[in-house]
Amino acid sequence: MATARDLLALILSRLPHHARRELAALVDGLDEELSRRTLPDPFAHRQFWYRGGAWWHRRAYDESGHL
Repeated sequence: MATARDLLALILSRLPHHARRELAALVDGLDEELSRRTLPDPFAHRQFWYRGGAWWHRRAYDESGHL
């Protein structure tokens, strides 16, 4: 899921302003749901990507994919 969210962040950074605003509104709702369905990962600071990583990389995901 973090990889998919990374891709959305990349797409958002490359869109024109109007399109970015529209997609960002949708992504905000998805981010709220992702935050609600995941927990803070207490071991995220040990990961190589932690430095400067986005908030979704510091969450614990259900590996079964049944979020």
